[in-house]
Amino acid sequence: MGELDRGSDRDKPVEADTVGEGTLRDREVGVVVETRTRGEAYADLRQSAESGWDRSRRFDAPRGELAVFRAEQAGLPKVSAEEAGRYVERHRAGRPWLETAIRASPEALRIIVSADQGGGHGHIRHEGWVTEQASMRRVAYLEDPAQLDPDKRRRGIDGLRPGSRHHICADLATRITDPDAFATALARGARHPAVRAALSTPHDRTSRPDPVWLPIAVLLGKDGHKVCTGWQLEPAAGSAEAAVDNRWAWRTAMSQGRQPDVPEPAVRPVPTFEGGTIVFVVTHNRQRDGYEIATLFPQPPARDLTSR
Repeated sequence: MGELDRGSDRDKPVEADTVGEGTLRDREVGVVVETRTRGEAYADLRQSAESGWDRSRRFDAPRGELAVFRAEQAGLPKVSAEEAGRYVERHRAGRPWLETAIRASPEALRIIVSADQGGGHGHIRHEGWVTEQASMRRVAYLEDPAQLDPDKRRRGIDGLRPGSRHHICADLATRITDPDAFATALARGARHPAVRAALSTPHDRTSRPDPVWLPIAVLLGKDGHKVCTGWQLEPAAGSAEAAVDNRWAWRTAMSQGRQPDVPEPAVRPVPTFEGGTIVFVVTHNRQRDGYEIATLFPQPPARDLTSR
């Protein structure tokens, strides 16, 4: 697909030709083999070069704090550490976002499993299992990371809504790159008075509370913005709204087998999340008798609610 897909081998492993080869001495000294596809490596490199993101950065989880977090505070099912481990083993094959969460601390894994048993999708679209390439392609081509069927994903079909409904994304796609950081943001956000007030709103089946914005620094510390990344549409004629409209026209034409009459969408990394916020979206729980945190995602400074 043009600029983002130049080169027919971009989705092949970067070192595919050398895997399994090399001398015994090479193997003994622990040669690192690249497992990313060319597309993933390209997106990682561009994100790092343009925003300063460090792929190796790890978040220092407040494990004691996470251990005492009660999922019910977020409107989510209660899960023990033992139940979380069993849940991952049962469902990891069909729910690949759980694979990455395995590298989280046990306390964070319990919180992510609790979110997975709820009705929300924050950990599916805005957490570290989503690669930079997937985040980039979501905002560029409306390819939903939650859609596990590759053909449907390429056609822009939503992975979490019934039927063959097209995926929706505004001009920005963001993520928290570390599962410990994601769990920490969820736990601390759920205890914040503003989020507590939203979750405690008397239930109304016809409406839901307004989203809540909380500073990244409050939830993840002064360096918390460094575990947040994102991609944004290049404006069209200086307008983000026009870029969104053009992307939809391009996506529609491609899905119908027509030549688009608008340029292919162009994107760039968000330069920084310093001074930004994390948005908490509260919606109806699965029982339809209360509210839960449906998703949370980082926003760069001076942004409106433009990503779901």
